[in-house]
Amino acid sequence: MLKQPDSSSIFDAPPAESTTLDVIPLGGVEEIGLNCTAFVYGQDVIVVDAGLKFPESTHLPGVDLVVPDFTFLKESSLRLRGLILTHGHEDHIGALAFFLQTVEGPLTVYGTALTLAMAMGRLEEYDVVAPKTQEIKPRDKLSLGPFDVEFIGVNHSILAGVGLAISTPVGVVIHTGDFKIDYCAPEAEQTDLYSFARYGEQGVLALLSDSTNADVPGFCKSEVEVGAALTDIFQKAPGRIILACFSSSLARIRQVALAAKVSDRKILFDGRSMRETVSLGHLHNFLDIDVRDYVTMEEAADYDDRSLAIVVTGSQGEPLSALSRMALGEHKFLSVQKGDTVIFSARVIPGNERAISAVINQFYSKGAIVVDNRLQSVHASGHGQAEELKLMLSLTKPKHLIPIHGEPRQLAAHASLARLTGMADNQIKILSNGQRLMFGHDGSASLGQRVPTGRMLVDGNRLGQSGDPVIRGRLKMAEQGLVYVVIVLDPQSFEPVAPIAVKMAGVLFENDSDLVEAAHRTTAKCLKDWKLQAGGHVPQVENLLEALKRELRSLFKHSIRSRPIICPEVLFMKQDGSLTNCADDSNGEISG
Repeated sequence: MLKQPDSSSIFDAPPAESTTLDVIPLGGVEEIGLNCTAFVYGQDVIVVDAGLKFPESTHLPGVDLVVPDFTFLKESSLRLRGLILTHGHEDHIGALAFFLQTVEGPLTVYGTALTLAMAMGRLEEYDVVAPKTQEIKPRDKLSLGPFDVEFIGVNHSILAGVGLAISTPVGVVIHTGDFKIDYCAPEAEQTDLYSFARYGEQGVLALLSDSTNADVPGFCKSEVEVGAALTDIFQKAPGRIILACFSSSLARIRQVALAAKVSDRKILFDGRSMRETVSLGHLHNFLDIDVRDYVTMEEAADYDDRSLAIVVTGSQGEPLSALSRMALGEHKFLSVQKGDTVIFSARVIPGNERAISAVINQFYSKGAIVVDNRLQSVHASGHGQAEELKLMLSLTKPKHLIPIHGEPRQLAAHASLARLTGMADNQIKILSNGQRLMFGHDGSASLGQRVPTGRMLVDGNRLGQSGDPVIRGRLKMAEQGLVYVVIVLDPQSFEPVAPIAVKMAGVLFENDSDLVEAAHRTTAKCLKDWKLQAGGHVPQVENLLEALKRELRSLFKHSIRSRPIICPEVLFMKQDGSLTNCADDSNGEISG
């Protein structure tokens, strides 16, 4: 059993009885992803998870990732006692690099061996110093300042996940992590209902519980059902099997391996993240698969189609994934052919429907057979459904429920389930990101002052905010298009020395010659008026640029009811034929 030495010093005064326990979601409520919650008592804080989400391209064009804003943890005077990772999914560990870039000072990250291995592997992509880590196992206990944490094993779509029982001077708070209740899972991987019930008997102040499937009735399917369905498909398929799933789904990969073994097929893994996860699965003894059942890309050519099962990434239609490249015929080694059976063994993440549909249509056009969860039980969710959430409430018997990990409709559905178990409205706390919920020593709960929070946008190596002008500009270009006007003038006479250039991109009727000619006429008139208004004095280029923006906006607004971005540029041709954006480099009166 682990016991972390208390890092408090003689300068740490014991907190007064008036000190509250503050629960502050920095992400993960009002949305799927960005999971991150801070627990504050006095000047001490622990943080659970640091997750990201993938942006919808229609709303955040060009953005690679979305991560929580961790500024509150940096700018406050709190002592960060540790970061705890509940499991290895990206929406719980994917923002770790940005967390480390924001939070100053030494930090220890806690998690199971598999979770830490996956999290540290992600850090290799970023220029950050790896933090100190400490491996934990279910039922280990840890002291972090005023917080005593016990780790409770939970079953999920990724292995080695944990929930948390956080004992504080105010009471015990349970954080479930992502969980489901699969009675057919191997005993060591089942949700530890006994430990949750044990805390329920002792008294639970608050339960923070996964809400992802709160609006789905019944119980989740077991992975055993999925395994049986896959075995049936593998045995009956006339040709190759091509199966796409999340690379982190080691339990699913294990079921695939069993199905391949029974149907006498060799397995080919493709996709960097898929191969990395399989290696970790072997390293941590989660995959009991004979390596002789694997084949490499080169070896696969020696086997007939009926003897192969290809396991790839790309279940969400990601354009650069192995599956998408196969669908488009752009994969270096693999192409889809008539007689292949393509299995989508993953849930559809909201927002990815169109991308997935496009990939599926490509497979059908090539004569492949496509199977997804609508046709056979080839996927089981890792998130508890309504009956499992009610069971968790009944076992832990919390005084307060805080639904987490869900959009508003799912949080509301979870609240309705709590009412069915007998909880009153004043016991259910639906929070928003940044909202502080304060628990007193008498068990009371009240809302406190919000903390700064929000979303940060990762674009390449650049970190911006949700209101970033770059993103606003991209959205406007995507919605209305761009008009680019270039005028080249003589620096002495200010007369054009080259034809006016008008280029349009993404503008309605951009190839309409009448519209282009109208833009030329408007530009020429602005240039003529600019010189007249100067009245013999040196004209100011800024005035011409403003006039061009104003008049061209008016033209497009009234002609095609569009508001494209207008980008005018005025250049001057020097004697040597080169171009500059000012008439005379030595004359500061004229600038572009």
